[in-house]
Amino acid sequence: MKTLKTNVLASGFWRLKAPRWHLGALWVSDVRAGKVFRIDLDGKVMIVADVPGRPFGLGFLPDGDLLVASMTQRLILKFSAEKPAIHADMADVASGYLRELAVARDGSAYVTSFDADTSGPDCFASARVLLATPDGNIRSVADNVAHPNGLAITSSHDLLVAETLGNRLLAFEIDSDGTLRHRKVFANFEGMSPLGICADSEGAVWAAAARQPLFVRVQQGGRVTHRVHVPGRHAVACQLGGQDGRTLFCLTVAANLDDYPNREQTARVEIMTVDVPGAVSSIRLAEIGSH
Repeated sequence: MKTLKTNVLASGFWRLKAPRWHLGALWVSDVRAGKVFRIDLDGKVMIVADVPGRPFGLGFLPDGDLLVASMTQRLILKFSAEKPAIHADMADVASGYLRELAVARDGSAYVTSFDADTSGPDCFASARVLLATPDGNIRSVADNVAHPNGLAITSSHDLLVAETLGNRLLAFEIDSDGTLRHRKVFANFEGMSPLGICADSEGAVWAAAARQPLFVRVQQGGRVTHRVHVPGRHAVACQLGGQDGRTLFCLTVAANLDDYPNREQTARVEIMTVDVPGAVSSIRLAEIGSH
């Protein structure tokens, strides 16, 4: 097993979530600041969207338009050259705040939802994966998930879900109409709860360990091949990108959670180089070909 270390790319954020690599830069949501940032490989930061309803999950449609899951509004917003618009209203199917988001190659948008204030069986009953199709159909496609957080789409067009309170990753096949089929366990974890995830081109998954200073790379079946330690920090989410797809972007925050609501701006983006590039979707193929 390999143990790797990171370097800081950018810092001074409140609460970063949902990293996505797109057109030569990392895009991230700062939930507490209410903004979406674009960060280039030199660490230059640009505000690209203001989302008063607390932005969380990010994704990009095949035409390049940005989608943002607005947590408290329970909307998926679309940002393009025009003013922001409502892409999908999830209020009738979401049982709690919207969280992570992933966009399939046909533009289908998957978003997780659960009520973090409930406990016991109710917290699992409220958790689900929702779908907004390109033709406007909105529905739940997976339920009874133990707090679904991270989402990732693999090169083979499967949807991976980080089941945080289940201590495992789930995998679903995406059908032609967007339906999720053949639910199975991709990997179980011991002593770790996965948060934000990303897939690589060999079918393995990088995952942040909730409330731990650790990111891991895990293969289907549960074998951990690499560990990334971030001492004094908590791992939040990760994403593969960079010019060759081999830069691992790690979102972290200071480990002291005692004063979480009043915490200073301790969130940051850390980076390192890995051997295996990120999973390539049809959307990213066009992007790679442009370089």
